[in-house]
Amino acid sequence: MSQSTFSPVDSLFVPRFAEPATFFRTPWLKRDAEVDIALLGVPFDFQTNRAGARHGPAQVREMSRLVRRYNSDGGPSPFDQCTVADLGDVPVIPIDISRSVESIVHHVGQIASRGATTVCVGGDHGVTYPVIKGLGSSEPLGIIHFDSHPDTYSDAWGDRYNHGTLLRRCVEEGLIDPKRSVSVGIRGTRFSLDDRDYHLEHGMRLISFDEFEELGRAKTIETIRQVVGKGPTYLTFDIDSLDPAYCIGTGAPEPGGFTMRDAQVLLRGLRGLNIVAGDVCEVSPPFDSGNHTALNGANLMFEILCLVADCVARRKASVAG
Repeated sequence: MSQSTFSPVDSLFVPRFAEPATFFRTPWLKRDAEVDIALLGVPFDFQTNRAGARHGPAQVREMSRLVRRYNSDGGPSPFDQCTVADLGDVPVIPIDISRSVESIVHHVGQIASRGATTVCVGGDHGVTYPVIKGLGSSEPLGIIHFDSHPDTYSDAWGDRYNHGTLLRRCVEEGLIDPKRSVSVGIRGTRFSLDDRDYHLEHGMRLISFDEFEELGRAKTIETIRQVVGKGPTYLTFDIDSLDPAYCIGTGAPEPGGFTMRDAQVLLRGLRGLNIVAGDVCEVSPPFDSGNHTALNGANLMFEILCLVADCVARRKASVAG
């Protein structure tokens, strides 16, 4: 298929409210399609207090109709740089955590085996672990982790797989390099005073929201870039790192977070890094009045897509040259 085959539906000719919703109006293809970047939904809730993120992919698709082809910073369109398509949702089993984890790993792995990378929408933040595992990287990845919570807990209710344990599981299994890991925006009430010790013990950089305010956007971007360096890096954005004014539709809203403008500037400041894949998680439509959170989730997904497409395009140019 030619590059034009993957072009999003042009909203100047086909109204945004027409045709079935796909991520950014890209083609909906079967999971065995050969693309540079697969846009995927991962509709699964782990154990959580305010369930509903399983509905996130569907509503983010709907609101992504409003996202246009080019980023406002004037960068190239990801749809011109790469072949991009919506490959649907990863199969999950709603009542079975272990089998759902296995399914996510398997299906992301199948896509990765064909040379594609992924930009995903959860689901709660627990889905990031099996997505990273499914990528099957030959070396531990760096990780940029936007969140209001540390996500390094050992377990919850005796289960090691949930939305608060993803970083610990990834470190334990050698999926990410803790020395190239940075968590940004951590804040909110805490279960215990040692809940950030895992970062310290394993050499992981943690930028609390208080520190972000002291550093400012530019210094925070500089710090993130220094931590992850030039190596392959995964970017995960928990929507609850935003202030609840921008994301009331999420499972664990925490007052005092990023504005959407903060998030846009921070993400755009990461262009040029080796961002090999990414996700947005924790959009929960049942709590989302007016689809405000889903709209912000779609825009954050687009920012991550731009970063991943830039990385893929540079890699393709290097191989061709």
